[in-house]
Amino acid sequence: MKLKSILASALGLCLLFALVAIAAPVSAEPVTVEFWHAMSGGHQDALVALTDEFNATNGKEITVELVNQGGYGDLSKKLMASVAADTLPDIAQVYNNWIANYLDSVVALDDLIAADFDNYEDILQSYRDEGAEYGPTYTIAFNKSTQLYFYNKTKFEELGLTAPTTWEELENVGKVIYEATGKPALGYDDLFAMFQQYVQQNGGSFIVDDKIEFNSPEGIEALGFFLDMYNKGYARIAGEDNYHSGPFSNGDVYAYVGSSAGAAYIQPNGFEYGAAPLPKGSVKGSVPQAGTNIAMFTQDTAEQAAAWEYIKFLTSAEATTEWAIATGYLPIRTSAFESETYQAFMADSEVAQASYAQVDDQYFEPVFKNSSEARTLITTEVETAILEGKTAEEAVQTIADKVQALLDK
Repeated sequence: MKLKSILASALGLCLLFALVAIAAPVSAEPVTVEFWHAMSGGHQDALVALTDEFNATNGKEITVELVNQGGYGDLSKKLMASVAADTLPDIAQVYNNWIANYLDSVVALDDLIAADFDNYEDILQSYRDEGAEYGPTYTIAFNKSTQLYFYNKTKFEELGLTAPTTWEELENVGKVIYEATGKPALGYDDLFAMFQQYVQQNGGSFIVDDKIEFNSPEGIEALGFFLDMYNKGYARIAGEDNYHSGPFSNGDVYAYVGSSAGAAYIQPNGFEYGAAPLPKGSVKGSVPQAGTNIAMFTQDTAEQAAAWEYIKFLTSAEATTEWAIATGYLPIRTSAFESETYQAFMADSEVAQASYAQVDDQYFEPVFKNSSEARTLITTEVETAILEGKTAEEAVQTIADKVQALLDK
């Protein structure tokens, strides 16, 4: 009886220790988490401030070390190199099409979300869908933005114009401004996104199950609309400027479509600018969401638990609100959008108002085979079609053939 009592006590202690381990997964020892990112300027300052706050208040001896890897292109290349060298960071900013090349190295987050995450359903549906597009949830939304229509409000008011809400109005704005100034009234920072959103706004689909679907009447009409705008002088490409915020600020183009987070780079030279939702097509609104997510790579249990604490902090309603106000990115939670703090900020921000007005029209770019390469190819081919004066039929067929060849590899 005494032996049974001892065994029972020992078993009870083992169960107690197991429950304690589950309830408190973060190591009792200090843990350092390395986070690779591509933020710069004020965006980096905001990330540093939030991370400093986490390091000072987490109470679990977790220290997050931020490692700036340059721009997004630099970060992508360094992550690829670190996969080969087996030197991946604990967590990193990623676009979902990057991790398609090394999905086996990414930690699926579903169990962590189910066990220890505050109201995951509060995160916008399109962001949750993007995180789970491979099946398991491999990424959590972080610095999300949307595309907006930025316009020279001073010139528009002078010419009796308002921000366009349809393709027809978009063309009319181009015509009026070109005839009055000889300058274009439209540019797109992202020609790939322009083509995809136009196709979808026109009722077509883009790429589904590794098959081209934009080679259709809807796709030809969509690209033809923009090519016609360019041929008439109503639109321009960014060229060596890379982004239109510079030419727009200088008065070389009177409106452009770019990231909501790029508003900080607009420095208007003697005019007031406005921000509006994207014009809608004949069938529907379709707005690409942009910005990166966070992926976890560490296979160490203690580092995973520590990294998860930081991810929960960054994606909390309070932190995403603070981040959005400081950077121009969007809150990732509905409760953050609806909070008194963000509502007060939004009341004085056209950028925030326009972004929120089109949240329900957002879509994420689906990942498909060689999607990163296809994205670059489509961007290049659309620009080539503009510069070489190709017809929409020629351009769409060329793009479709080249992209399908990538998909068939």
